[in-house]
Amino acid sequence: MTKEIDLENIGTYIKALHCQIRWVLIDILRDGPKSSMEIYEHLKNVSENIENNNQCHGMCGKGDFKNLQKPKLYYHLRELESVGIIKSDYKPSESKRAPEKVWKLNMEKLTINLK
Repeated sequence: MTKEIDLENIGTYIKALHCQIRWVLIDILRDGPKSSMEIYEHLKNVSENIENNNQCHGMCGKGDFKNLQKPKLYYHLRELESVGIIKSDYKPSESKRAPEKVWKLNMEKLTINLK
């Protein structure tokens, strides 16, 4: 899906994309749908510490994903979901358990119309 936005709508997307962890989440989901736990474990294994990430006011630990708490991860996932960049879905369980919630990209391209 391609989404086109005008300048009057750009603030919503800037808010959703201002934080480095959200770009990392988008990158993780480029490979396909992932459960919250898969995303969480992937972030725990990210070895790089992102510098100069002072925009989140503490919500992402300023790039220290090893100490990220699950509520903060869900906060960032919901922020991306709120503007339609990602969406949640359910994957059927391989056993007789309830379906598992997964996150996936909802758009391939975001275009800003400047005129």
